[in-house]
Amino acid sequence: MKMRTLWFAAAASFLLAAISTHAQGRWEVTPFAGYETGGSFPVNSSSSVTTPNPIYDQLQLNGSVAYGAFVDYNLTENFQPEFMWTRNSTSYSAHNILTNNYDFAYNSAVNQFQFGALYMLRSSEVRLRPFVVASVGFTHEFNDNGNPDRTAFGWSIGGGVKYELSRHFGLRGDLRYMPTYGSSSPQCDYYYGCYNSGNYLNRFGAIGGIVIKF
Repeated sequence: MKMRTLWFAAAASFLLAAISTHAQGRWEVTPFAGYETGGSFPVNSSSSVTTPNPIYDQLQLNGSVAYGAFVDYNLTENFQPEFMWTRNSTSYSAHNILTNNYDFAYNSAVNQFQFGALYMLRSSEVRLRPFVVASVGFTHEFNDNGNPDRTAFGWSIGGGVKYELSRHFGLRGDLRYMPTYGSSSPQCDYYYGCYNSGNYLNRFGAIGGIVIKF
């Protein structure tokens, strides 16, 4: 709860700063929606658990619809520091080595908070402007079925395009590689037991939104 409050407070402060300086015409807020693919990592039953379930060798975070917002500041004509928040309500599945199927494990609400930079590849004199972007931050999971919430390091890299509709509105599309570290601490499930993981959840995101300029 404390971690969620801290990140939401940071995001709210960033948005308030954008609104308070809107007269400069340098801020952009982009609500978006899209899709994030699934990702998985291998697991090993923890020796510290008295009742591990050895028939599962992978945990998979399933793909799902995502939504969120970008906040950008036009530091120069082509360079923008950026904050990104994205959320998707999804679930984990466990790979059953006996049936070769993925069995439901538990539900998870995944929030990603990242700070980064965006660079435009064309001047502001044109309407269609491709860009590259990279960011670092944290991924926080709210897990059910007796599983503890989890916060882990995450980062992203990708690119996209912005299209200017008017002085105050535009369109934006992004494609990103968005890995999150699978913590080396045990991940526990009420039925499937506890597992140690140390790999990245390698996910990709495709999103689109409306740019609002201040």
